[in-house]
Amino acid sequence: PAQLEKYSELGYSNDAMVGQAGAELAFEQYLHGTDGQVRITTSSDGTVLSKEYTKEPQPGNNVYLTIDLAIQEATERALNSGIEKIIAKQEEAKLEAIADGTYKEIDDEITGAAAVVVKVKTGEPLAIASWPTYDLSTLMENYGEISTAPNDPLYNRALMGEYAPGSTFKPCTSIAALTEKTISTGTAIKCEGVYDEFIDQGYAPQCWIWGSNHITHGSLNVSWALCHSCNYFFYSVGRYLGVDAMGKYAALFGLGEPTGIELYENVGNMSKIANHYQYAGKDWTIGDTLQAAIGQSDSMFTPLQLAEYCATIANNGQRHSASILKEVRSFDYSNKLLHRTDEVISSIDTDQSNWDAVHEGMRLVATDVNGSAFSAFRSYDASTVACKTGTAQKGETVTNDGIFMCYAPFEDPEIAVAVVVQRGGAGANCAPIAREILETYFNIKTATGDTETEGTLLH
Repeated sequence: PAQLEKYSELGYSNDAMVGQAGAELAFEQYLHGTDGQVRITTSSDGTVLSKEYTKEPQPGNNVYLTIDLAIQEATERALNSGIEKIIAKQEEAKLEAIADGTYKEIDDEITGAAAVVVKVKTGEPLAIASWPTYDLSTLMENYGEISTAPNDPLYNRALMGEYAPGSTFKPCTSIAALTEKTISTGTAIKCEGVYDEFIDQGYAPQCWIWGSNHITHGSLNVSWALCHSCNYFFYSVGRYLGVDAMGKYAALFGLGEPTGIELYENVGNMSKIANHYQYAGKDWTIGDTLQAAIGQSDSMFTPLQLAEYCATIANNGQRHSASILKEVRSFDYSNKLLHRTDEVISSIDTDQSNWDAVHEGMRLVATDVNGSAFSAFRSYDASTVACKTGTAQKGETVTNDGIFMCYAPFEDPEIAVAVVVQRGGAGANCAPIAREILETYFNIKTATGDTETEGTLLH
């Protein structure tokens, strides 16, 4: 009933079938045909004597999406198998801790995950996967069971899930600081383990390596700080950069901003003083600025935003729309009515040397022995991958979220991938999922030259 007025004004009949969600709703204007008219002659008892079409109906048009079926299937498969491996790894660690008497009760159930693959040069999504999922072919008959299933399979975490980015935000902090000249590519900051500049205020956050091993990273420039994910370095940078500058560049990267996709999405939130009380229930402090610099505080982004952000890094600051519409053809395929054109919706103007420093730091994450993704890409040609892991803290009694993003090939990027696993433990645990997606993409490309599209004759 709420839709009746809207569609009546568009000339729809009151019993018309219309899209209610997803692509069917987004592209209703293309998919809906034109009703015909028929004059029916009946006898007094209702028997139809004749039918005369006074206006021929016209079927709706054919809408083509940017989603690549082969990549979508591979992404869903990699996400599912990767989660199974993380669960097995966590269970093994739990048993070991129980055996040696060090186990502490913690909520480690993986409740959801998502993976998104986008084309670097156009921003178009090739795959959008959410977990847990369901069988679309039996959705209607099993809707009651699916709608009440644990962890809500109908919730599209790739577009609507909002997650703290953790250390995957550090490339944004880096570009912001380099562009605003808070630091240069040659600036070296010595990691002291504990950042005690505000200890008189009762705040002294630790670098992760100090908390884990009571050692420090030593002196690092921005590239090596990204490789080692040194919190101390980014606390120092964030202090002088300020959260407003971080927010300016986060918006240009599309973090906390609409992506341009036609499907329903949440836009998340970049940490800011203006709405901090709404999220935290307390006033902003310098500690929030430091935490924002490493992807914590109130920052919450979707996996689609993270994928587009990674693609923007690979594009040297050029961010494209994430429109999922590829083209529209007439119902009989005779006419191409619309074809997707690339749309740049923001760009970051900074020296190429700044991009080079960030790219190199992300490459080192996969190639350097101390890089957090080194083990995942050890048997892969890691020099062709640039990536960043993130571990979003959830509190002492809840396992951390794992976040991972990457682009490849390094020299001439084609695709960017983002993976989020709720309570996945660490970003490094998500790296094998992205690696499997990369392998499938490049294997398909090598075998066929390009992935097949609907309507293409296969020989």
